[in-house]
Amino acid sequence: MAYTRTFFLLAFIFASISNSVFAESQQPYPEFNADYNATWTGGWFPINVDAKRSLTYQEDGSAILKFEADSAIAGLEEISTFRFLEQTIQPLQYRYLRTGLFKEPDRNQIFNWQEKQIVNGDNQKVFEGHWNDLVQDNLSYNIQASIDLKLGKTQFTYPVFDRNKVKDFKFQLVGFESLKTKVGVLRTVKVEQIESKKSKKKTYIWFAKDYDYLLVRLKQKQKDGQTYQIDLTYADINGKILGKPKK
Repeated sequence: MAYTRTFFLLAFIFASISNSVFAESQQPYPEFNADYNATWTGGWFPINVDAKRSLTYQEDGSAILKFEADSAIAGLEEISTFRFLEQTIQPLQYRYLRTGLFKEPDRNQIFNWQEKQIVNGDNQKVFEGHWNDLVQDNLSYNIQASIDLKLGKTQFTYPVFDRNKVKDFKFQLVGFESLKTKVGVLRTVKVEQIESKKSKKKTYIWFAKDYDYLLVRLKQKQKDGQTYQIDLTYADINGKILGKPKK
């Protein structure tokens, strides 16, 4: 149903203050809190869902990236715990938790870098044959994209462990825009997700150049004509404030 599809799109892009300022200051990407609004159109009426993303650092230098979306009939939370090797994210654990009408099961994935294995954290089953030394989880790769844009990259591919196998997520910078958003006019870079030649799906993402390349808009058009748009409504990042927090 429409609510479920909207939540799944929100999960594609994602969802405080650290106890250790020293740990955060050494990291390639700053802590942040951000609010978003997602709109789905294509049915009898548009559907809106609010969501939150946040990144915090722990005293040991590891990071916790959260994405949360909630409505009266369903809820979704994703949590990625990761560390950095220089400018590259190394996921440690990914959790996918849902409530309400979601039928998809929860997921708990452990990334064992010593053994080079991805393990089901609930039953300890190893996902054989799916390791990649650059692997990302289903949430961490969007922070890696912001980091890579800061580094000046224009094309990037991430081997993302999605559900039970690794899939290549490919992106390419397509231009620069002065974008009118819900938090004001921002200088942005526009990135396209590269699909297969047979796919009619189009996905574009805008990142704010002056705010550590934070994701500010995502727009996707499905092959059936339905559209999803996700817009930043508030952010607190690196000492800068955009918009007003939702009460």
